Amino acid sequence: MNKIYANDVTSGKASHPGEIIKEEVKARGIKQQDLAKQMGVAKTVVSEIINGKRNLTPTLSLSLEKVLGISAEFWMHFQMQYEIDLIRIKYRNQKTQKKKPARKPVLI
Repeated sequence: MNKIYANDVTSGKASHPGEIIKEEVKARGIKQQDLAKQMGVAKTVVSEIINGKRNLTPTLSLSLEKVLGISAEFWMHFQMQYEIDLIRIKYRNQKTQKKKPARKPVLI
């Protein structure tokens, strides 16, 4: 019997910090362009983060802390967890592919 470790349990989807930022600005009624201006970054930077195309850096996390009042540590932890989840999902999918028996060709 194989042992299952906590690290083997991974959700089916990794959540990018941009998803939380998107919800946060929506709840506060802030436009992305206003958030970008307050953070001191280009609108495209905020758009890319919100759409999961750009990862958070410590500098961006500190800017978010300043504007949204949510700690930089929270944002960096969320980013780190996202990256770990991506790797675990990839690893799990590779293990699953190896376990599947090869399909036998259907003869007609």
